[in-house]
Amino acid sequence: MSSEYAPGSYGSYGESGTVAKNGAGVAGLVLGIVALLLSWIVIGLPLAIIGLVLSIIGFRRIGKRRATNRGVAITGLVINVLALLIAAVLTTIYAVAFGAIWSNGGGDAVNCFLDTNGSQAAVQACADTYRLDLDR
Repeated sequence: MSSEYAPGSYGSYGESGTVAKNGAGVAGLVLGIVALLLSWIVIGLPLAIIGLVLSIIGFRRIGKRRATNRGVAITGLVINVLALLIAAVLTTIYAVAFGAIWSNGGGDAVNCFLDTNGSQAAVQACADTYRLDLDR
């Protein structure tokens, strides 16, 4: 019973010498896809950075002829750069917006709600106070 994939036969996996062993490139691509999907929340930024590093490692393995799946590494690089840009821009926007809200009374509102100790009347008083400040 011979098969074209049997060990020792013509064209078997072990004889070719060019085995696609680019785990770093594949991991970079997967992290890039996940980072792109999660780039609208802050977790996308570190995932994109890690994925970019892994994609670069995978691309360098191709240059040293240790791997053959160049397309995976290039795709990982492109997707990670895109995810990194989107996540960096959105993280900056979120930080600026949070800083503006906090400095314009948001910190006082949070402290008011934290000091209520669960009293419904105190919570309502905080809500009324800061709702009135927004109507200025």
